[in-house]
Amino acid sequence: MSLLGVPLMVGAIALTVVVTVAAVWFGGRLRGPRASQAVQRAVLVLACQVCAVLTVGVVVNNQYQFYASWDDLTGAAAGDDGGSALTPLNGPDKQGTHGTPSKTGLKFTAFGQDGVRMINYLGPKTDVKAQVYVWLPPQYDDPAYKDKQFPVVELLPGYPGPVHNWFTLLNITGLLRQEMAKGNAHPAILVAPSMQLAPGLDTDCTDIPGGPPAETWAAKDVRDMVTSNFRARRDGAGWAAMGYSEGGFCATKLAVQHPRDYAAAVSLSGYFTPTAQAVTSSPELLKANDLLQVLRKHRPKVSLLVMGTRQDTNTAVDVMRLRKVAQAPTQVFSSILPTGGHNYGVWSSMLPRAIKWLFSELGRPLPVSHRPAPTSR
Repeated sequence: MSLLGVPLMVGAIALTVVVTVAAVWFGGRLRGPRASQAVQRAVLVLACQVCAVLTVGVVVNNQYQFYASWDDLTGAAAGDDGGSALTPLNGPDKQGTHGTPSKTGLKFTAFGQDGVRMINYLGPKTDVKAQVYVWLPPQYDDPAYKDKQFPVVELLPGYPGPVHNWFTLLNITGLLRQEMAKGNAHPAILVAPSMQLAPGLDTDCTDIPGGPPAETWAAKDVRDMVTSNFRARRDGAGWAAMGYSEGGFCATKLAVQHPRDYAAAVSLSGYFTPTAQAVTSSPELLKANDLLQVLRKHRPKVSLLVMGTRQDTNTAVDVMRLRKVAQAPTQVFSSILPTGGHNYGVWSSMLPRAIKWLFSELGRPLPVSHRPAPTSR
């Protein structure tokens, strides 16, 4: 049974009205000892409250499409990819451990049990101070890799929500280890910057006039911090971005707007036209950051994987819109699952395929002697 659409919402509202009317009717006709009547009234009030909460939940879920079915709600939804293959728009265009000190002496603190470390970093280009999480692959301290420069995947969160959900709810490090063991991925540094840069302000990863320069923070400050403190590749072929929900928009935006710095991006249930009021309130800012409009005029040489579900209708529609406007050398691959809402369970099911695709596009570690010179910024 679908948890989205008008029938369930109308049914929930009708049930609440019926239960409330019934509670009032029965409440005036209770008989027996006072203690018994009190218990019966409490049960009637509780029934009304449960129905009211249920109705609010159904309405909110219908608005934001968190869960599309009972299987989705219980974690048994679509699972893998339901047999849905990645669909290319154009043919492919190929292009750690605890205690590892940073080169410049920045102080990181451990987060969790898998070698993730965190720092409150002040970006010199933006004057933004926010949390950044970094994970180094097990090979980082392996003597066999001591002269290697590692590719980097930048992970972007949805809004609102903490960026560390990548390492907790989505267990990205565990999934990456599994895919490396299968040969579907190779060692890479993961970096996850917070994108909630001002209380209550949604920036859509955009440089807001008079507000935080969110795009520059993610594309420049975070990148420079990683390349300055770890053996990370500086060339665009060695960097990719991946995000869920609004983070999917952010990841795609970084690749499209900065094609010299990112080779690929993955969007998990993302959109491609800004929705944040801080952006949409300015026609000029909206036009400059609407990726559908940008890709009608520009053709950056990047690879994009955009994923969604048919029941998460808004993101599925945006996937098709992006495929329609993108032209070579921009490469677009898409995967739309048949079921699933807008939630972590669905994104978890998408990740194995997303990781495999991403590392087919992302460059392997390079020796220091082969490291390309930094691009001009």
